[in-house]
Amino acid sequence: MKIVIIGAGSQIFGRRSVIDVLLEKQFNDLPVELVLVDINEQKLELMYRFSQMVGEFLHSQVHVSATTDRKQALLGATHVFIAVSYHRYELWEQDFRVPYSYGFKQAYAENGGPGALFHALRNIHIIMDICSDIEIYCPQALVFNFSNPESRVLLAMSTLTNINAIGLCHGQHDALQAVCKLLERPWDSVTMRGGGINHFFWIQSIVDTTTGEDLYPLVKQKASQETSMDFALTKELLRIYGMLTYPDSTHAGEFMSCGYSYMQGKWKHGLESRSIATTHKSQQDMLSPYLRGSIPINPILVASREIAVPIIVAMQNGIPTEFTSGNFVNSGLYIPNLNPDGVVEVPILVDGKGIHPQSIPALPEGVASMCRTQMSIQKLTVQAYQERSKNLLLQTLLLEPTVDDIPKAEALIDDMLELQKDYLPVFHA
Repeated sequence: MKIVIIGAGSQIFGRRSVIDVLLEKQFNDLPVELVLVDINEQKLELMYRFSQMVGEFLHSQVHVSATTDRKQALLGATHVFIAVSYHRYELWEQDFRVPYSYGFKQAYAENGGPGALFHALRNIHIIMDICSDIEIYCPQALVFNFSNPESRVLLAMSTLTNINAIGLCHGQHDALQAVCKLLERPWDSVTMRGGGINHFFWIQSIVDTTTGEDLYPLVKQKASQETSMDFALTKELLRIYGMLTYPDSTHAGEFMSCGYSYMQGKWKHGLESRSIATTHKSQQDMLSPYLRGSIPINPILVASREIAVPIIVAMQNGIPTEFTSGNFVNSGLYIPNLNPDGVVEVPILVDGKGIHPQSIPALPEGVASMCRTQMSIQKLTVQAYQERSKNLLLQTLLLEPTVDDIPKAEALIDDMLELQKDYLPVFHA
């Protein structure tokens, strides 16, 4: 087994992924190779040294190596993790502030809203090159995509390439944690099921894992008493639609015209949300303190919320195992009243034959309608990228709930394509 992590230099995703692989005791009984890949040599070297420390501490038998040569790393890979971006927070800030300067009030500018269009185009542009290499050097590999905007990126991977890919996100795990906190219960005592689109999924059932008791009435009662501003939009959507979605306004709010008001017009990672003296997490060195020994490593050696490694183990064991969610093209109408050519997030069953998306009941029409609009945005984004068409970019923006002015939308496209030209292909009129 050869696992390749592309984007391994990330101090958050890379660190979590390395720990997940090295923690897995079953890998000690197999010949497992873990290859770390990143274009940033300094960050890659830090992560490699960190992985060596973790491996020695855990007595892991996994062989770890690191390289900037992606092609060599991918040769013969069985599993590929992808989490990539260029200048993530600097460009994300442009994604938020430039549309806002045109009057397009968005909540977060990561997965939804006008800024997310440019986030999607940048990451699709990087990932298409990676996919080309996968098709050549490890065409049978199972690819786990973690890069946002998950739905748009995965749709591009699924329709513009021949690779075998699934999109993963820990959002539903966050929702489970929020529910368990409301109910003051351990996470393994509650089972939830639902779906929708990534970051805009909807929980259809919440039950006691042991007894099968319906816990939704108690959740609604507890949620109605919640006063956190972060939970405010989720609380309103539960009141209106009768279902929980992501437990933070940064996510559901991206897909609604009213989302910005729950964020108070602020970018969560900007100086308006923290003091000048506080270093942003993107600039913090999270690994060196462990490498120096100034912070003990043992407390962080726990499994993350990500499920890629548990999926690999379930496939290896061949024991049918259900997981809360994965992202797939809805070709099997896993959500019957959503578009068949867009990406949905649904529960998955994993066994020795692979990963099987599971069907869920139709979503309420009010919810489904918002999801279908976003699925059209997914499709137009990918078409615009494929055809390099500014006209299709405009059509995409005009579907966004916060975009209400055609000339401003056209000016925004020109502005962003110029500002981010080093990270985007050339689009024509």
